[in-house]
Amino acid sequence: MAIETADRVEIEDLVARYNKAIDTGDAQGWAATFTKDGEFHGIVGDFYGADELVAFVSAYASEEQYAEFASAQHWVTNMVIEGGGDHAEMFAHVMMVAPQAEGGRIILVGHYEDTLQKVDGRWRFAKRVVRV
Repeated sequence: MAIETADRVEIEDLVARYNKAIDTGDAQGWAATFTKDGEFHGIVGDFYGADELVAFVSAYASEEQYAEFASAQHWVTNMVIEGGGDHAEMFAHVMMVAPQAEGGRIILVGHYEDTLQKVDGRWRFAKRVVRV
């Protein structure tokens, strides 16, 4: 089912806030894009609930093993959003780039499979799966 235009705009804003938070190491801001019991399944592991989400980004932003990601940018495109009411599903392509690397570098290319939920009038990720 086609989603309302206002909901689509809000979901696109959610994606932008998610990207800004992860790209700047804002663990609280990133976790706030998820529902309280939200799930993230990515190439570095699976994380459940606000505490695990915050801990993941805090580590991601500070650990040496993630140093090359410190200036990375997430680029998301080709969003297909379907649903209605307080529930939506989204498929989108993602590319993560390191523009500060010599000549720039593509870190990963893949897609997101998302389940979104409207909570207190705001869209949040209930579940985000990264496939590369």
